[in-house]
Amino acid sequence: MIEDVKRWLARSLMNINSVRYCHVRREDTRDPERDPSLIAHTWGGLTIHVTLMWNLPKPRVLKRLVSDATRAGIGTLILLDAALLPGDGERFIPDDSLVMLHALFKDRIYTYRVDDDGAHVGQVHFRSFGRSEVEIWYGPDVTLANLPSYRMWVKSPAAIKGDWLIAYFGTEAFWKSADASAVRERFRREYRRQNSATWQYVWNGAASWGSEHAEQEIPPPPRPQTKLDKSLELLGVTADAAEHDVKTAFRQLARELHPDVSRLPKDEAEARFKEINEAYTYIKMQRRW
Repeated sequence: MIEDVKRWLARSLMNINSVRYCHVRREDTRDPERDPSLIAHTWGGLTIHVTLMWNLPKPRVLKRLVSDATRAGIGTLILLDAALLPGDGERFIPDDSLVMLHALFKDRIYTYRVDDDGAHVGQVHFRSFGRSEVEIWYGPDVTLANLPSYRMWVKSPAAIKGDWLIAYFGTEAFWKSADASAVRERFRREYRRQNSATWQYVWNGAASWGSEHAEQEIPPPPRPQTKLDKSLELLGVTADAAEHDVKTAFRQLARELHPDVSRLPKDEAEARFKEINEAYTYIKMQRRW
């Protein structure tokens, strides 16, 4: 299967105006820990190493792939077998390699898969919950129309900290779209109500499920309150509140609770003021405002 995916991907990349030609490497002639699956050459003189991974790489292998290519002035593009990732909407603690890939490719991981319709390139995003847990978001399939390269400074995680030469497909950050966020929120609510065997999620700009379940009313399962939930509750805003609404709520509370103007006892005012400051800072960090 991997050879078929490589040939399909090479043909697709050749249809991009900036790509001059692609060289596909046979699996029996390459070192999977060092050599790319195919090499794309652009009309601008850039070389891009494209690696398809059907096993989760070790962090040291991933770093070596990127650093070796960067030193040679070559861009790196990595696609992971979609079967290695959890299902859409699941919360989990990602492996170090997944965190590194997510940081390298602008908060996304590119994937490949083969189904009845042929081969596809997909993309997933991790939304942080707490210190280490993430929720996985599946975006729309990638249309292979661009292949830009750029210098990417990665500060975190420390294992991949550095300035790297990276290639990607020029796609927009789908998780920042207002429509996508609305779809995700609807999906998240239904996902909590039903398990994935009963409800099937379809990413097409809207969420749709089997009509035989449309009228069911099943109470959501209990979920422990996260630090983000508590922070939003302290500011008196909902989980889907926009940045402006959160900022307005914080400023209003700050004016009421500042120890210099609050009618509360000074000790209580200081404690409450510190509490909402910490909550607002945490929300900004989680939402990446």
